[in-house]
Amino acid sequence: MRFATLTTSIALALTGAALLPAAAGASPGQYALFQDDHLLLERGDGQRQATLDEVRGLGVDMIKVQLNWSSVAPGARSKPSGFDATDPSQYPGWGRYDAVLADARARGLKVMFALAPPAPGWATTGTRRDREGVNRPSAREFGRFAEAAARHFPGVDVWTLWNEPNHPGHLYPQSVDGRPVAPHIYREMVRAGERGLARGGAGREAILFGELLPIGKSSTGPKRNLKPIRFLRAFFSRGRRLTGLDGFAYHPYTRPAGPMLIEPSADDATIRSYGRVGRVLDSARARGRIAGGRMPIWNTEFGFQTNPPDPFMADIARVPYFWSVSELWFSYPNRRIKSISQYTMNDQPGGASLWQSGLRFADGSPKTNIYNNFRLPILARQLGPGAVEVRGDARPGGAGTTVQVQQRGRRGPFKNLGGPMQIRNKRGYFVARYRIAEATGRTFRFTAGGEASLAVKPVGIFR
Repeated sequence: MRFATLTTSIALALTGAALLPAAAGASPGQYALFQDDHLLLERGDGQRQATLDEVRGLGVDMIKVQLNWSSVAPGARSKPSGFDATDPSQYPGWGRYDAVLADARARGLKVMFALAPPAPGWATTGTRRDREGVNRPSAREFGRFAEAAARHFPGVDVWTLWNEPNHPGHLYPQSVDGRPVAPHIYREMVRAGERGLARGGAGREAILFGELLPIGKSSTGPKRNLKPIRFLRAFFSRGRRLTGLDGFAYHPYTRPAGPMLIEPSADDATIRSYGRVGRVLDSARARGRIAGGRMPIWNTEFGFQTNPPDPFMADIARVPYFWSVSELWFSYPNRRIKSISQYTMNDQPGGASLWQSGLRFADGSPKTNIYNNFRLPILARQLGPGAVEVRGDARPGGAGTTVQVQQRGRRGPFKNLGGPMQIRNKRGYFVARYRIAEATGRTFRFTAGGEASLAVKPVGIFR
């Protein structure tokens, strides 16, 4: 067998069990992003450090942390007398964020901070002020908060603005009398937030905006979350050109049926429909609504809620496949996508109806196949009755890792398929194609760093 290296070739060799890599057009540097604010911020030093050690061992490149405005700023219905919102020394709540930033950087992890809701009551303008902290937040005050945060945290690698502004629990009202309102509130917050970060010294760090939910309601109203494409169209429909933004952040969750399900509405966009988001961004750039070149898309929150524990979510046995299709079919091959994200490590404690997308159950026990497939994701694709494509990610090792693809017939042990491959992609991704008899009846896996991926059957996904 020939020694394989990653090239752009997509041809198939015609002699038995031969291999030709195929990685044309793929993203060379897609980050593995991880978020679990409960474990990193609320469980103390030991749990934070253990979680960071664990995710580093899983091959995570970057952690995301929600820097909740109301948790660091002084609270009250009225703005405290003499409070200078641009001065970081006047914010009492930085401490736990300082700790997570220091611990992450000590482990070589990059850090993304989201300037997130809720706002302190004095920074909101609606009748619900001082309770939810999401009713018409002041763009001016948000910009001042952004400036203070940038001045206090010079070591952050990526900043992102707000969280799910198309959800009424994060930005209210969504619509009034059938007309979108939240997109216009958010646009001015983005403008002010970017300027505040720049004043605070975040000139070299990437600044993202968006953080949208992928699915919205068909009807409109103050509490009816807007569909993401409709939100974006309204966001870009008016106002001066936005500048200083480096990427669009998105939460491309799917429905429980998984990533292959086609959305019933063209205004929704799950992970299979990044193109819908990209077309709106490209149109806005062409019309002068946003400065810069072709804007990258960052997946900044993602995962699959499972059954068990939630009987209405995705079958836990199907989730490894759902993840592999999402990462290796819809994300990595798309050069516009900058990250894949796992939210969270543990399911949310307190009941099955709460958030359940962790790699572990709420009691800390692993969802074994989901956990292992996050570390070494694999997707085998039928190319015909006698050919197969194997996609994977040797995530913990990255470039320089030696990968060996293996196959097994209907019985017997796994045997090497071709020779070992030394991975050149810095994040550990590879794509290899093989001609092998009865490929559809075989099981495939790969080994890397002394560990083996899940063993999978080839599936029929075709362009």
